[in-house]
Amino acid sequence: MANLAGLLTTTAAAHPDRPAVQLDDTTLSYRELDEAAAHCAGLLRARGVSAGDRVGVMLPNVPEFPVVYFGALRLGAVVVPMNVLLKERETAFYLKDPQAGLVLAWHEFAAAAQAGADAAGAECLVVEPAAFAALLAVAEPVPEVAAVAGDDTAIILYTSGTTGTPKGAELTHDSLRSNAITTADTLFEFTPEDVVLGALPLFHAFGQTCAMNAAVYAGALLTMLPRFDAGKALEVIARDRVTVFEGVPTMFTAFLHHPGQAAADTSSLRVCCSGGAAIPVEVLR
Repeated sequence: MANLAGLLTTTAAAHPDRPAVQLDDTTLSYRELDEAAAHCAGLLRARGVSAGDRVGVMLPNVPEFPVVYFGALRLGAVVVPMNVLLKERETAFYLKDPQAGLVLAWHEFAAAAQAGADAAGAECLVVEPAAFAALLAVAEPVPEVAAVAGDDTAIILYTSGTTGTPKGAELTHDSLRSNAITTADTLFEFTPEDVVLGALPLFHAFGQTCAMNAAVYAGALLTMLPRFDAGKALEVIARDRVTVFEGVPTMFTAFLHHPGQAAADTSSLRVCCSGGAAIPVEVLR
């Protein structure tokens, strides 16, 4: 299957009862995640989204992120992940530039998303867990996964814009699936028994590919942190017996400087990966 959404449907068929994503006391199995994505596809379709349409996703690391992500892909739509800390002017650009007609925004950041959507002529759907679950429950599910070509655009990720206007990088279904499989099979050797700490933002390529998509491909569990905090991360590592941690150098530095790090139980970890920047030698040691 060329569609990147096939990562989820394939794993849901093979491991329906295994936990897929977790946020503290909330856990979705692969069956539940796949069903929620199917209902989300129906919700999006009812709001006029069809294959090739751009959909903004302005969500933190919460279970609703993969639900919306794979729901939009299921329709053949193109996902435009957006940093939840974007301001009004920025959200307007991130919607207007790719011609997105709809953005799904986390309730805590809805003001900037709504203002940007208004300026871009787009619709803003606020995602609050209970209300969003109610919307999904009454949406007609889309059982099938849209047929796409492997070189069709799946995701548009924007560059940082540090030297000019951000540019949308169009990533294809084939490219993203290949990256997820290579990460899971070669870099981390994921199995369904693995527990991956979802501390990297999922709107960024690192967290999206190496954590979420690779975990979904392998049938592993992604346990989420909506916002990185070293103390909370160490707590989750111990609580959920996390086996894989992926982070940027500042996260590793935060661990080393946390007052509770010496007593933290990190014995479940089998591999840690640093990316995004060069890690200082002393931090590495």
